[in-house]
Amino acid sequence: MVDHGYVLPTRGIVLDSDGAQDQLARTRSCSTLARAAESMGFESVWAGDSVLAKPRLDPLSTLAAVAAETDAIELGTAIHLPHLRRPVAVAQQAATVDLLSGGRLSLGVGVGSGASVATEHEQLGVPFDRRGRVLDETLDVIRGLWDGAIDTYDGDFVTLEDADIGLRPTGDLPIYVASATFDPRDGYPKQIRRRIADHGDGWLPISKSPEMYAGGIDRAREIVDDAGRNPSAFGAAYYQDIVIDETREAALDQARDFIAAYYPEWGQMSDEQLERRGAFGPPSVVAEHLERYADAGVETFVTRFATTDQHAQLRRFRELL
Repeated sequence: MVDHGYVLPTRGIVLDSDGAQDQLARTRSCSTLARAAESMGFESVWAGDSVLAKPRLDPLSTLAAVAAETDAIELGTAIHLPHLRRPVAVAQQAATVDLLSGGRLSLGVGVGSGASVATEHEQLGVPFDRRGRVLDETLDVIRGLWDGAIDTYDGDFVTLEDADIGLRPTGDLPIYVASATFDPRDGYPKQIRRRIADHGDGWLPISKSPEMYAGGIDRAREIVDDAGRNPSAFGAAYYQDIVIDETREAALDQARDFIAAYYPEWGQMSDEQLERRGAFGPPSVVAEHLERYADAGVETFVTRFATTDQHAQLRRFRELL
């Protein structure tokens, strides 16, 4: 059995609003959609992150609100950029959400890519070409504060002295590493291997073929095993874009418009480029896609519906499972 997660539309809520009152109503729809996902049997809801490059609701604040409106559905970030913030604040905020939700939080973390993200890093004082190192030091501090293992840290980019947030997550709050970089011949770069070994409780990539995904999750579990941790406990998640419609063409048209609005710097994507990101078409096409990735080892699908009609996509998706 695989689990299915739903990515809340936290960016469109802000960008499509017209004035404060409309923005408030759209923001509240996140909780409405999360409740709908829980009632339909989705196992988790997720929220993306960006501060300036792609403005949206803050993911952890959003998930705190969702926690108050739901009963048991798991919560996650896909993908959080913790290195753009002070690590002590991120550790406190994430631990708070985990406690308020009764231990339902997972953190998917990554470094981000692209021209707008590079500008965002510069605006926030983070060197884009060293962002991987900044993320690793940030995770060192976050984990250390959660575990009570450190109160002082002296890194190249992150320093800490006599700090204690006074909070601990309810258990082992999972961190999913969102690495897009994996070569079937050479495996992961050294920095990604170290991130998985030191902090990874799971892998959460996008735009991987089933064959590449299978190789990537196997190699990640070998890294975890070599680090002395239990590889069978290492989670296998996959982020994907989905649109269900009567025809492949209609679904691709919706996805193309959505992606072009969401990532304007990318321009218009070809059908082939879009289909590397997920599945688009009638239920049979999407079902076959899910089966292939489940066979490749995916345990949790993190699904973003690449269209504006979120409620309809939620219903159609659950009907095909």
